[in-house]
Amino acid sequence: MTKNYFFGIYATLFLLVSQATFAQYQVKSQFINNPELLIDYVNDCASFWEGVHDDTYGGFFVEVGKTGNILDNNKKSLVSESRDAYGFARAFMLTGNTDYLNYSHSALQFMYDHLWDAQYGGWFRRCNRAGSSPYTGVKTTFDQHYALLGITAYYEATNSSADKQMLDNGYNYIEENLWDNSLTYFGYYDQVNRDGSQAKNKSFNATVDAITTHLYNLYLITNEVKYRDRLLEMESNIQEYFIPSLENQEIGFAELYNSIWMENSGEKRTIMGHVLKTGWCMGRIYQINKDQNTLNAAKSFVQNVLDKGYDHEYGGPYKDYDRTTGEMYMYGAQDTAKAWWQMEQAVTAGFLLYEITTQDKYLKMADESLDFFMNYFVDPTYGEIYADRNREGGRVPGWDENKGSEWKAAYHSIETAYYSYLYSKLLIKKEAATLYYQFDPVSEDRILNMNPLAMDFDKLKINNVLLNGSAYANYNPDDRTLTIPSGTGGVFAVSYKLTSSPYGVDENKFSNIAKVYPNPSHGKVNIEFKLSTTAYVEISVYNSMGQKVDMLQNGISNSGHHKIMMHNYKSKGLYYIVLLIDGQRYVNKVLLN
Repeated sequence: MTKNYFFGIYATLFLLVSQATFAQYQVKSQFINNPELLIDYVNDCASFWEGVHDDTYGGFFVEVGKTGNILDNNKKSLVSESRDAYGFARAFMLTGNTDYLNYSHSALQFMYDHLWDAQYGGWFRRCNRAGSSPYTGVKTTFDQHYALLGITAYYEATNSSADKQMLDNGYNYIEENLWDNSLTYFGYYDQVNRDGSQAKNKSFNATVDAITTHLYNLYLITNEVKYRDRLLEMESNIQEYFIPSLENQEIGFAELYNSIWMENSGEKRTIMGHVLKTGWCMGRIYQINKDQNTLNAAKSFVQNVLDKGYDHEYGGPYKDYDRTTGEMYMYGAQDTAKAWWQMEQAVTAGFLLYEITTQDKYLKMADESLDFFMNYFVDPTYGEIYADRNREGGRVPGWDENKGSEWKAAYHSIETAYYSYLYSKLLIKKEAATLYYQFDPVSEDRILNMNPLAMDFDKLKINNVLLNGSAYANYNPDDRTLTIPSGTGGVFAVSYKLTSSPYGVDENKFSNIAKVYPNPSHGKVNIEFKLSTTAYVEISVYNSMGQKVDMLQNGISNSGHHKIMMHNYKSKGLYYIVLLIDGQRYVNKVLLN
C-alpha cells in the first residue's frame, strides 16, 4: 500500500471527526429563525384577551371559552387577574403599544380595590364580578406569590411608585406571615389562616414559585440584597430537599411536605413542568452565584424530564406522573397529553441551559418544544392557545378547548413569546433585541437597572436607547443602567446585545500589571500594583450582573507600589475588578465564597 493511500484514509477520518466535532444543531422553528414572528403572535394573543376585558367593573373575566365567549360572567380571580396584568405588561414591552399598559393596570387596579384584605393584609383568592363577596378562607402561598407576578412585571415596565407600594405590601405580608425563619427548617410555609395564624406545610409552589413570580425579577430590577438572600435560601431548599427526592423517585420529586420538610407520602403526583421550572430557576440563580453545584442541580432536573418524561419523537414534555411508579396520569384520556404551561418550561429551561453550557441537547429541547407549541397549541382561527394537546398535537378526546380559567390567562402564552424572542434574538441570531418601557417624569433623578432576563450578565450590554423616538445617550452600556433626570420621561426603547467577551477580560494582561490574592477568598482580597510614573487610577468592582457595587480608588496616584483591600461584601459569588490606569483598562475575576 502506498503513502498516498494511508494519507487518503487519514484525511477522510480527519474530515469525518471534524464534521462530528463541529456539527451544530440546526434550529427548525421558524419562530426562532425569525423572532419578529413572535411579536405578531403576541399581538394576536393580546387581541384575544382584550375581548374578555370587563369594561364595566374593570379587570378581566376568568372563565373563557374557545371562541372568546364568557362562560361565567360573575367571577374574578386573583391569580387570573395578576396573570393578565403580566401578559399585557410584557406585550407592551415587546411592542411599545401603550394601550397594553392600560389593560395591564386595569387588572391590577381591580386587585388593589377588591382583592386586598384591608383587615388582615394579604390577598383574597377570588370575588364576584363587581368585586364583592370575596373568598375569606385560608390564604395559600401560591396565591400570595402569584399576586405579585403582574405587579412586578408592570413595575419593571413603568417604575411606578404607587404600584411599587402595593408590591411592597404584598411582599411584606408574605415575609411576615408565611416565612419560617427557623435555622433548621427555614422556607416559605404553604398556607395560613386569613388572620395570619397557623401557618403550616412546605411545598414546591411555596418555594419555586417565589423565584419565578417575583424574587428573581425584583433582584434584577432593584439589585437589593434582601431579594438575593431569599433567592439563595430558595436555592438551598431545593438542594436540600428536592434534589435528594429527585434521586429517590422513579420520576420527578415529591412536591408536598409538612412544616419540617418531611415528604407527604400520600401525594404521589409529580408534574414535568414543575421539574423543568425548578431546573430553569436553578439556572437563573446560577447566573447570579456562579456556583457549579447550582448548575449541576439545574441540569439534573432537566435531564430527569429528558430521560423519563419527554416526547423525543414529536417534541415537548408530557404532563403528570406517579413519582413512585413512573406511570403517567391519564385523567381519563385515551391518549397521552401535553399542557401549555409545561411546554413553556421546556422552552425557557432549554434556552437558558444552552446559553450556559452550549450543549445542543438543551437548544434541541427548546426548539422542538417551541415548534410543537406554535404549531399545535396556537388556535389560528379564534386566537390564543389551547390548554392541552395530545401527543401528536390534536385535541385530547373528552377534554374541553376553553381558553381561560383560574389557572389559565394571558400569562404563559405571552411569556413564552417574551423569553423566546429575547433568547432567539440575542443568543441564536446574535442580533440586538429591543424592549419598551414607559417611565413617566418624576421630581427626582433616577438611575434604573435594566436587566430583562437571566443571561450571562458579563456579556449582556445596552446597545442603544431611544426616548420618544429620538436618540438618548444617558445610559451605561456595561452595567446596563439608565439615568433619567428629574422632569424627563416618556417611552424608552432600549436595545440590548450580547457581546462575545465579558468586559474584555484578559487575566494574563491583568497579571502583568497587578496581583489579586487570595483568589478565591473567604472575605478580604488584596489588590497590588506598581506605577512607574504618576497616573490617574480608578479601581471599580462589579458583581456578576455587571452592576458596579464599589469604587475602591478614584484619583491621582504617585509612582511606586500600591496596595488596596477589597472587603466587607455581604454577598458571595463572582465579582470583577476593573482597573483603569490613565485610561488603560484591565479586568480580573475574583470569587468570594
